[in-house]
Amino acid sequence: MLLRKMMSRVGVGSAHVDLILNKSLWRQGEMIQGIVHIYGGTVEQRIERLDVELVQKTIENGKELDAIVAVIPAAGAFWIKPSEKKEIPFSYMIPETLPPSRPGRSYRFITRLHIEDAVDTLDFDYVQILPKK
Repeated sequence: MLLRKMMSRVGVGSAHVDLILNKSLWRQGEMIQGIVHIYGGTVEQRIERLDVELVQKTIENGKELDAIVAVIPAAGAFWIKPSEKKEIPFSYMIPETLPPSRPGRSYRFITRLHIEDAVDTLDFDYVQILPKK
């Protein structure tokens, strides 16, 4: 048991997260909806919080720049048992002023599971933002 706890602290056998969105194309001003799936690892772990970041990636003159558009808190502290599965609803209103996707500008959600005394786990989901109709 001690070995499993130590391994989970470095990410082996740790809890992990997966954001499932009902589509990947969205328009400015639309409400994004999905479910965050959290899967317990090999030991019980305390989750400090669950956040979803919307990140804009821009490529100009050969340089990449990431800018956080929003940090959406999805859950506060909780415990997850070994092999347990939790589902948390997720929603986010896309700002009407958010520039649409285009070559050189893309968007992704980074779902971050903040685990106490362990390596945080991440999930990446790319989305395309279209102009409002």
